[in-house]
Amino acid sequence: MNIRFIPVPFAEIADALRLHVVGLSSPIDSFLEEHILASRHYCIEIDGAAAGRCAIHGESLITQFALDVAHRRYGQAAFQGVRRLESVQAAFVPTCDEFFLSHAIDDCRQIDRQAYFFQALPDIPAPGEDVRVRHAEPDDLPTIRAGSGSFFDPLETSLDSGDLYIAERAGACVGFGIVDRSTLYADVASIGMYTVEWARHTGVGTATIRVLITECRRAGVRPIAGCWYYNHRSKQTLEAAGMFSHTRLLRVNY
Repeated sequence: MNIRFIPVPFAEIADALRLHVVGLSSPIDSFLEEHILASRHYCIEIDGAAAGRCAIHGESLITQFALDVAHRRYGQAAFQGVRRLESVQAAFVPTCDEFFLSHAIDDCRQIDRQAYFFQALPDIPAPGEDVRVRHAEPDDLPTIRAGSGSFFDPLETSLDSGDLYIAERAGACVGFGIVDRSTLYADVASIGMYTVEWARHTGVGTATIRVLITECRRAGVRPIAGCWYYNHRSKQTLEAAGMFSHTRLLRVNY
């Protein structure tokens, strides 16, 4: 059996990748999506036939591995070949991608829990009336920079695309929100928030997330979110806002 890995531009595998992620049991968030989009992509050939694809981020991190049904019996041999590409040391694997996950953990040194992926419940509590959330304007740039540092960088890009929101209470800026539309999904956006330090633990984050969920649904978009596995306060905020997680992002180390 001859297995070849052929570097290809993203445009050549984009349709197959979009079809793949739509078929997963849960959507992936913008953090993983950005890693996938910034990866080097390969088509996998087995005995001269197109069989699937994989992707490597930063020469060391596998971000995609998929084979067509007819070639999946060669999965273990193909994945061993992926691990020999570039300088692979680990893989980012969402638990909703069963085929990728099964092969990634076959022969690994360590598995680290990287992040939670969240979805929104069908019915969420109404946002609190004391927190007003509005679209950010270019004039808000100094306020966002002063209140959130580099959290939303590249800040100008997010402002220009209309992704950023300002949360205000009694006329004062208390936090920020973001709606990051997916490139891989037609109807998904990752949402997130940042509360200014002095206003934390007062319900601002929960209220902001609830407003962003409502804004997404008005636009016909499914809101999702992700947070680092050990950021317990962000997890609690998302859950309080009406979101849940049954999907994890794992870092599988070799």
